[in-house]
Formats: sequence, C-alpha cells, structure tokens
Amino acid sequence: MVVAAPRISPAPAKSVTSPRLRVLDLLRFCAALSVVLFHFGETRAWGTPNAFPALSAVTMFGVYGVRLFFLISGFVILMSAWGRGPGDFAASRIARLYPAYWASVLVLGGLAVCGLVTDHRPTFAELLANLTMFQHGFRVRDLEIVYWTLWQELVFYVLIAGFAAVGITYRRCLAFLGAWVFLLAVAERVDADLLQAVLIPFSAPYFIAGMALFLVHRFGGSLLPWLFVGVGWVLALVQLLGENPPAIARYGTALGSAILVAVVSLQFLIMVLVATGVLDRIDWRWLTALGALTYPLYLFHHHLGFLLIGWLRPLLGNRLTLPVVVAAVVLVAYAVHRLVERPLQPRLRAALDRSLRMDAAPAADAVQTGDGGAGDHLPRGG
Repeated sequence: MVVAAPRISPAPAKSVTSPRLRVLDLLRFCAALSVVLFHFGETRAWGTPNAFPALSAVTMFGVYGVRLFFLISGFVILMSAWGRGPGDFAASRIARLYPAYWASVLVLGGLAVCGLVTDHRPTFAELLANLTMFQHGFRVRDLEIVYWTLWQELVFYVLIAGFAAVGITYRRCLAFLGAWVFLLAVAERVDADLLQAVLIPFSAPYFIAGMALFLVHRFGGSLLPWLFVGVGWVLALVQLLGENPPAIARYGTALGSAILVAVVSLQFLIMVLVATGVLDRIDWRWLTALGALTYPLYLFHHHLGFLLIGWLRPLLGNRLTLPVVVAAVVLVAYAVHRLVERPLQPRLRAALDRSLRMDAAPAADAVQTGDGGAGDHLPRGG
C-alpha cells in the first residue's frame, strides 16, 4: 500500500481587513526625512560644500532612504493589489500619486520659469512632459531631482497591474518573483535594453524582497518567501558594493563598505520585523497623519528648501536656519496634503471609477431587455 505524501500548503491567509500597519507610516516618514536631511546637509546653498561636517557624516546615509521606500513599496503595493482587478488597482494608484505630483510640477515649474531656481530653466515642452510623470521614459529632463524614483515606481505598478489582470495568488506570486529574478540575470548577461527598462534592476531587489515579505506577513513564514527575501538582500548588496558611493571615499574602502552593508541590512531587518509582527505594537493613530505627509514632503523639499536656505542663512546663520527650513518644508507638505490631496484624491478616484464602469449601465439594460445576457461577457469592477 502506497501512502501519498501530504501536500504542504502555506498557512491560512490573514484577514484582508487586518488593521492598518501604522509602523509603515512611521518608516515612510523616516525615509523621507532622511532624504531631506541628506539634501539639506550636502547643498551648496550654505555657501560652503561642508557646512555641517559632523552632522553630514550621519545624514549622508540618507541617500539610501529611497531604498527603504522601495522595500516598503514592494510590501504595500502587493497588499494593495491583492484581490483587485487591474483597473481598480490603477485607479487607486493614479488617484494617490497625481494630485500632489501635479501641484509640485506647477509650483516648482513656476519657480524655475521665474528664475528662482537657477540650475535649469525648463522649456514649455519639458514642463508638459513632466506633468505626465513619464518624462524619464521619453528621455526628458526631470524638473525636480527626486522625480527619478517615480519612474521606478511607475514601472513596478505596471508590472503589478499586469499581474493583477492574471489574478494574484500565493503560488503565482512565487512564480512571478522567480521569473523576475531569472530575467534580471538574463538581462545583465545579454545587456538587453528593453529587459533592463522593464525589469528596473536598480530597485528590483527591494521590490522583490518587499513582495516576499508581504507573503510572509499574510501567509506566515515558509521556505520560498524567505528565500526571495534573501535573494533580494543579496542582489541589493551586490549592486551596492559595485557602486562608488561617497561613504567609501570618506571612511576608506573596507570600513565604508561595511557601513553600507550595515545600513541596507538594517533596512531589510526592520522590514522583516514588520512582516513577522514584531513591530505591531507601534500602532499610534497619529502615525497615519505623519505618513500622509511623506509623499508631498518628498516632492517639495528639494528646491523649496534650497530657496529658503539661501534667503534665511544670511539672517539666521547656519545652525538656526537648518531646523527652521526643515520645519518649513514639513509645513508645506502638510498644506499640500490638506489643500490638494484631501480634496482632489477622492474626486479623481470617483471620476476614474465612473470611467472604468461606463459599460455597466448598457450591460444592465441589455440583460433587462433579454439580449441574451450580453452583460455576462463584460468586465466588472476593474
């Protein structure tokens, strides 16, 4: 008698209505603030290339804050797309991203056209291209230096939307991640530009690990999701150590490399703690409001902060100007959230939902008038 081996399946999924992970709001804000401090510490608006030598020895690592953003994004975007169709997912992302982004393009573009931003005065064509958020794909210069990460996110969203069209399941996620890793290696081997553009090799290790960590969070730990977390970590470090960042020059090759490995590994460790529930106790309601400031803070801080530093430094001096300017850009982020995002996001989402469901009323009429159930063949809800 042959006894069939038992099938091993992932642990039961946690409820999709589980409480909001407010610790992610805190992490997103910390990542954004680290980028802000990096830019403000390194800017020449202080009149000297190294105005805060002791502080910048720490804030210089804020340049790696975007990698934490990508890790969080892999986790959150898979969570957001789970159980949704591609249309519903795309509508949620468009409504989330574009209102504050359009405001930043208009404000920063206006400052540049007026000559208040001196590094580059954009043409009208460049302004129009930047309004689409696709300027990087069209090889048009970014109006703001931080916009480059948005292209990485957009490509990732398109990949996830395509995945949602097939239907997202646990097993398909594992296949998706495996195919992504394999194609990354192929793209590197054959130097294929199209594959490089689609697979976004810079941010891919973080997106892959973030998605795998969401599987751990939702289904519990098992070998394959943890394997992809490890693969993402290894790819991230291989990529990191192949670069020539300023930390290596400042601390020496061996110590600089060790510090960078520690910084990125700490980011992975924090997200592991999130995925396994260790940080669930960090659940204060005000963190949601803090997280809401992250995106507008990231979009607006760079040029506005530089302008304020140039205006205030002669009056207040360096040490007082820095905290004042940091507080000012946080206030700007709050104003953008209250005056732009809160009123426009629900309106834009409602308009997108109506557009996606334009065929619903005719389909219902066809069913009611006995037209052979035509509505059964039309997509519903995304």
